[in-house]
Amino acid sequence: MVRSVSDTLKAAQSAASRTPYVHMVFTSYDAGTTYDLSTNSAAYGNRILLIDHAEEAYNDYAIVTLRDYDRTLPNLLGYWTEIGYGDITGGENEYAATPRLWVKHQQHISAAGKLLVILELEGMWAKLRETKLRMGSPPYYIATTGAGNFGAAKTIYGILEYIIENEIDPSMYLDALSEDDSIMDTLKPAFEVNSAQPFEDAGQVIYRLLKMTKSFLRAQNGMAWKVKYPQDSDADDLTYYSNVSPYFYEYTERKNLLVPNRIYVLANAGSDGLWTNIITGQADDTDSQTAYGVVPEIILAPEIDNQADADARAAAILQRWRAEWVGGRLIVPHDCQMELYDRLAMIDSRGT
Repeated sequence: MVRSVSDTLKAAQSAASRTPYVHMVFTSYDAGTTYDLSTNSAAYGNRILLIDHAEEAYNDYAIVTLRDYDRTLPNLLGYWTEIGYGDITGGENEYAATPRLWVKHQQHISAAGKLLVILELEGMWAKLRETKLRMGSPPYYIATTGAGNFGAAKTIYGILEYIIENEIDPSMYLDALSEDDSIMDTLKPAFEVNSAQPFEDAGQVIYRLLKMTKSFLRAQNGMAWKVKYPQDSDADDLTYYSNVSPYFYEYTERKNLLVPNRIYVLANAGSDGLWTNIITGQADDTDSQTAYGVVPEIILAPEIDNQADADARAAAILQRWRAEWVGGRLIVPHDCQMELYDRLAMIDSRGT
């Protein structure tokens, strides 16, 4: 589902001529100080030269280049912002906010007679990777589902919710589940933190959990996370055209031969860890196998103890590998509605 914006903003960003607007207010850690560097800021207006902003599956960051001709730009280290992109519509400034970013580095540059400030910002995935989990007892802080800080046995969604809402930042939370892949809120894994290595960070642990499913996590503004389960059957969220508005400039579709194309999951190590009754789950990409032959991959899942969960894990791994190949490149005029994992359609004048 795309970001919600008004009809006037949709019309403005699809018009032949538009006046972009960037909302960029920086807030200190204690929320006691703010600096408005938006394009129309009374104090710091017309400072933005360039924003290079990336939102990726497991990372988000931005580099913001600002004019500092009068040397008045403040020290923004540690400040956060949720950059909003939009347009000026009928004299008003409308925008859609993006996930939160924190200023980690600030450069002051004098070059070719110009004074510049470059801000390097990192987002919510960086916040996860910075947080070492301390969920059990010191010194190792080992925590196990069904015991210790986890409490009762939890589904994968329940473990994600617990970690995000209790172990990282008190403002961070996980949205209610609205897209279920039949694994995310069903499987209750035997799961440990800090047992394989001391000490795991929240990003590592959350990625381990996601790899058990067919779902992804999307960072949102307001310190929220949302579980996304993209499917081929999903309706198109946005459609772009070559000859009518909303336009696309360029679209390159990349088809991939999936290798490996057969996943074996070896499960059921048993409580003694001796693997005396192995259960084998399997998932296949038959199109790649027909074109190239079978190329297998073997995954160990000692905690799984039944055939259905072993097959589901194999299917989840295969689908995640398929989804994480680069599928193409789309260049469009900036559209502030678009979010990660939205389903896009491109139609040119010669057909779909």
